[in-house]
Amino acid sequence: MLTIDPSRVYRTPDSALQDLPGFPYVPRYEYYHGLRYALIDETSPYVFHDGRQIPIEQFQDAGKEVHWETYLCFHGQPTWSYLYRKMIPVFLNRAPPKGSSSARKYVRRRVLAPDYIGFGRSDKPIDDEVYTWHLHHDFLIQFIIRQVLGEAPSSQGGDVIGVMQDWGGILGLTLPAIFPTLFTHLLVMNTSLCIGLPPSKGWLQFRDFIARSPDVNVGPVIGRGSKHLSKEEVAAYDAPHPTKESKAGVRRFPPLVPIRPGMAGVASGYAAMAFFNHLPRSSIRPFVAIGVADPVLGVPVMEDLISQNFASTLGCFVMNIQEAGHFVQEWGGPIAEKAIDTWAWAKDGEEGEATKRVEGVEWREPKMDLKAEVEKTKSKL
Repeated sequence: MLTIDPSRVYRTPDSALQDLPGFPYVPRYEYYHGLRYALIDETSPYVFHDGRQIPIEQFQDAGKEVHWETYLCFHGQPTWSYLYRKMIPVFLNRAPPKGSSSARKYVRRRVLAPDYIGFGRSDKPIDDEVYTWHLHHDFLIQFIIRQVLGEAPSSQGGDVIGVMQDWGGILGLTLPAIFPTLFTHLLVMNTSLCIGLPPSKGWLQFRDFIARSPDVNVGPVIGRGSKHLSKEEVAAYDAPHPTKESKAGVRRFPPLVPIRPGMAGVASGYAAMAFFNHLPRSSIRPFVAIGVADPVLGVPVMEDLISQNFASTLGCFVMNIQEAGHFVQEWGGPIAEKAIDTWAWAKDGEEGEATKRVEGVEWREPKMDLKAEVEKTKSKL
């Protein structure tokens, strides 16, 4: 069991994390092995039906079954849940298009966005060696068990959508194999499923930069690839880490990426790959949004991710954002809108119809019809 001396834990003062631009959400706090962690837990003020927003206080629910959608937003390094400030309002407020299959339901949404241990408003052990693959992986597993499976309304069923980028995907893409009946959709942005293979040149350069910069200023790292950010937004990324000791989690993430056989996380990556490659078409619906301007986890890495995990039997939707850098969520509003609309229009076997209605989104047909192959095998028995 993880045991950490409380005197070796840094907690960012609340005063440093107030009045953040575009981020009005009040955090909830829970505990993981004695460490306090923060999460955003927001519920839509509307029920969506037939392309309309029905304010919850006006919704007459007698005889109407509400279909819940839970969005799990997993951040990467060196960010925190603030990264999702442009996507959360869309998840909470955008109605599925009128006339789509989703519009026929009564839909309500919940958004959960945790800060990992060492990031955001969560506690930050100051000793670098505390941060391991297992710590972060187990944190997300326990988060799902407690906040999704253990709490209404998410525990009552409905759709669960994994939203992930960078380490959010390195960790998050392993979760569907652990919870094989939970996830219905994935919104995947510049990330990788690591199986012990050499990383990109851009990633190696970033790793070496962090290694040379133990007291790195986090805000400028995000601002360098997201030049449209205001000074206040850049400062909001800096705010959780005002001291060198508070940056242990930032320093440790790059060396933990499973880039060699035998590293922690490689087995989880292979298990996830096997899981994705044995799923029938559209049993999970991946929507892949690629920040083309990213030198670290850009188009080549994302195309490998698609070909290794989604191209065989699942298929996926793909959207390229030419101007977007590594922190794709900074262009996230339109991405969230297009993902919601695409999923709403998509039906089994008719995914191409969705792309005719949603501009800039491509459907990648799976190479194999797994259901047909199973039936063919049965006929030979």
